Amino acid sequence: MPIETKLLEPGVVLITLSGRLVMGKEIERLENVVKELLVQDQQKVFVFDLSTLDYADSSGIGTFVACLTAIKKRGGEMRLAGANARIQRLFKLTGVDHLLSQFPTVAAATAG
Repeated sequence: MPIETKLLEPGVVLITLSGRLVMGKEIERLENVVKELLVQDQQKVFVFDLSTLDYADSSGIGTFVACLTAIKKRGGEMRLAGANARIQRLFKLTGVDHLLSQFPTVAAATAG
């Protein structure tokens, strides 16, 4: 699963996820990317672009919650953008949809 990061503006980083977020190396890579960005202590808004994420298992959903917790502990904010219907349904089924700030597009997430 490719993970790309891009600084959109000072303090706002875009993390783009593609493919499948499932237990194993993908989750470890995402956690490491977020940890590295948090260590830099320059990002305050983390926008996750999920528009090309096809699937996430329960471990993937748990990773989003873990990222949210880590980001909030550092005084940051996490926003999800462009999740497809399947991913949104998984968020709802697991009850994390109330924890996560979701937006239809990256543009909406960065404006909000």
